[in-house]
Amino acid sequence: MKPRIVIFSGAGLSAESGIPTFRDSGGLWENFRIEDVASPEGWRRNPKLVLDFYAERFRKYKACQPNAAHYAIASLEQKYEVINITQNIDSLLEQAGCQTVWHLHGRADMQKCEWHYDIFADGDPRFRCDFKSPITKPIQLGDRCPKCGGQLRPDVVWFGEAVDMRHDYLEELIATAEVFIGIGTSAQVYPAAGLLTLFADTPKKFFIDPNPATSLLYGFTVYQGSAAAEMPKLARLLLGSADK
Repeated sequence: MKPRIVIFSGAGLSAESGIPTFRDSGGLWENFRIEDVASPEGWRRNPKLVLDFYAERFRKYKACQPNAAHYAIASLEQKYEVINITQNIDSLLEQAGCQTVWHLHGRADMQKCEWHYDIFADGDPRFRCDFKSPITKPIQLGDRCPKCGGQLRPDVVWFGEAVDMRHDYLEELIATAEVFIGIGTSAQVYPAAGLLTLFADTPKKFFIDPNPATSLLYGFTVYQGSAAAEMPKLARLLLGSADK
């Protein structure tokens, strides 16, 4: 059985592929308020604005390619079982060849019914539909769920919606991981900060970021730099140690 690596990634992983981070000036978010285009309230007020915003994101993501960090992560599968937990809604890890990717915040290339049960799994009884599917073009106002007739929306987690942390699966990963890597995330807000704590007892821990919060990284080997520059170095180190 291959040793297991768990990799937690944020927006910095895909930045060098041309996908702007939330805080980047000139990015997709610059001319929009979060509550207007990425919240349940915004969806209720103006679904067309939300769909137009995500249509632009879909086109932007579709034009991007994996960078050296994505390919380095995929290369680890030669010697390791690699579990990716990512906050990113792009599919660049999959495009690079990664087999197991858990998208905490959903995917921009998927759609779901506006009444999907994962939006309010334990709440409003209207949320009972289970329809999700891949998309090849942006969602339009009037695109309807084939199961219940609800408006289709992006399969992403908006501000104010719950992230499914899959606690049983997470506990298994914590108990069995031999290596944990944090990459492209500030690690200062939930769930990143919580994951660093949960994996505190993992035998080998690494963190890659241009501006790492070193006070939060006790016991981590820190690579200070961009994901595309530093992840290939770490991958070579781990692949070399797997041969010993």
